[in-house]
Amino acid sequence: MSRRSPHVGFTLMEMLVTLVLISFATLLMFQMLGSYRIAQERVQAQAGAIDRQALFQAWFRESVHGLYAAPRLQFIGSAEAFTGTTLNPLHAPEGTPTPIGWRIEKQKESEVDVVYSEAGQERWRLRLQDTSDARFVYLDAEWNETPIWPPGRGLVNPEGLPALVGLVRVGVAGERPQWAAVLGPLVPPKRLYGNEQTME
Repeated sequence: MSRRSPHVGFTLMEMLVTLVLISFATLLMFQMLGSYRIAQERVQAQAGAIDRQALFQAWFRESVHGLYAAPRLQFIGSAEAFTGTTLNPLHAPEGTPTPIGWRIEKQKESEVDVVYSEAGQERWRLRLQDTSDARFVYLDAEWNETPIWPPGRGLVNPEGLPALVGLVRVGVAGERPQWAAVLGPLVPPKRLYGNEQTME
């Protein structure tokens, strides 16, 4: 008589144990993927906020750098907002004199937005991080600070520009000023003959 060889394979119990182990491994894998996805979203959101803050600082600096002094153009500034004409607009072609405005809007007790407008239209809005209050300040050519422009004292050309525009942010760490200098002439040039100009 020939002896039958034993069957090779999993028993029912071994199959059940294998399926339980696979299900546990799959569950752990999905939990790890979920945690990774949440962490990635948080990192991306934080990186996006940092990028927006850096863009805001660069755009604020560039628009102030390009402030333009010309007859019948006036830069008007207060602690909450300022308006003027720049050669470095964010949306119009560079070098085009464009009316712009920056303003601070307090949304809640500890939330402050900064808003950029161009040609009378709001273009950009950003929530300032770690900021409970903010204000604009202005420095003249002699480095005198004033909360409004034109200042109420002294002899200042009403068509003139401040030498520096600052955004002072108030938070847990105290006051943090961000300054931007006006790189062009601070007063409109006077035309004499043809293209001759003087900066009196």
